[in-house]
Amino acid sequence: MLFFVSGVYLFVTGANGAIIKMENIHIEELFKKYLLGTITEEELRYLNDFFQRPDNLEEQDALFIDHFSKDFIGSSPLDAKAAIVKDAAWQEIQQRLGITATKHKYKQLSWWKGAAAAAGLLLVLSSGFYLYREYTGNRTAATRFADVDIPPGTNRATLTTSNGTVFQLNGAKEEIVIDKESIRYKDGDILPVKDVVRLVTLSTPRGGQYRVTLSDGTRVWLNAASSLSYPTTFNGKDREVTLHGEAYFEVAQQASQPFIVHTPKQDIKVLGTEFNINCYQDEGQTLTTLVTGSVRVEGRGGEKPLQLHPGEQAVLDNEDFTVSMVDVSLYTAWKDGDFRFRATPLVEVLHQIERWYDLDVDYTGIPEDIKIHASIRRDKKLSTVLHALEKIGDIKFEVKDRNIRLVH
Repeated sequence: MLFFVSGVYLFVTGANGAIIKMENIHIEELFKKYLLGTITEEELRYLNDFFQRPDNLEEQDALFIDHFSKDFIGSSPLDAKAAIVKDAAWQEIQQRLGITATKHKYKQLSWWKGAAAAAGLLLVLSSGFYLYREYTGNRTAATRFADVDIPPGTNRATLTTSNGTVFQLNGAKEEIVIDKESIRYKDGDILPVKDVVRLVTLSTPRGGQYRVTLSDGTRVWLNAASSLSYPTTFNGKDREVTLHGEAYFEVAQQASQPFIVHTPKQDIKVLGTEFNINCYQDEGQTLTTLVTGSVRVEGRGGEKPLQLHPGEQAVLDNEDFTVSMVDVSLYTAWKDGDFRFRATPLVEVLHQIERWYDLDVDYTGIPEDIKIHASIRRDKKLSTVLHALEKIGDIKFEVKDRNIRLVH
């Protein structure tokens, strides 16, 4: 079995023992697809073969270090759970593919050392498998949460018109479209708006999300507990909308009519681009993450305006801007149905879970040093997510009705 890891192709042994050539692929790309849950069965088989070869341990180290260790600092002894998780991950892949498991001892990875020091172990909840599912030997958490299990959020929203009419939107429709002469669902069904409407507000509750296409063709994904106010037509010199909460924007290009997003603490001016804004009041800061194009960010407290470039994020905290390069997928994965965390403080993780599952979290005494590394599908029940967080952070939750607290 011959691997050209850094090249553009590799040879692997297929399910029937035949040598297969896979062209134009990198192990790094397969690993990313595995973490994102987009890997195919055939690609998963190739990746499994790669991780079963002891002479590939250095390349395995490089993959884990490159993708996960950048935020970790520490040199404590290898946590035993880390080795279990890594071994369990590939056993799970083998089980999924019907491959006979092969015992393989992994050397101590520097990534796992850092992860153990930060109490943030790798967890992947995607592609239908759960790394901790069978291998921890402990289903007590899932059993404890069974009686109070809560389903994930869905497509839910209301549309309020300027004349006071409120529409409970059909969750199965997923998206509304604003035309010059009507407000309709994407499939063509028209909302029965009787009077002339100049301004509307799309609002999602906790446990809800929705999409809208504005009259200029701009598409907006609205996250849970958020609202977006906008005109049915953009007649002025600018296209202006107002956001509370979080939304992802794909702004239609119109050079003669800039697009402006107003938030409680800042304004974002663009011509045509894709970006994410997080301005939840309980987060205490406003995050603007640019995916493509460019945006101009202006604070309300006299801060110097910023021009962002792709991959940059502006954080407005206490009336001061900071700008840094980030992995934009960590801040946009929610619109594609994922939670993605990389060294994310447990408090921030719980904020997202609280909004998506419509919970009330008691934040008293939550440790600041617990950092989470995980890729979790947002269609999982609450019990699955809490079980995962308990294993990652070596913590325990108590759930009563829709209230959660950390048990010390």
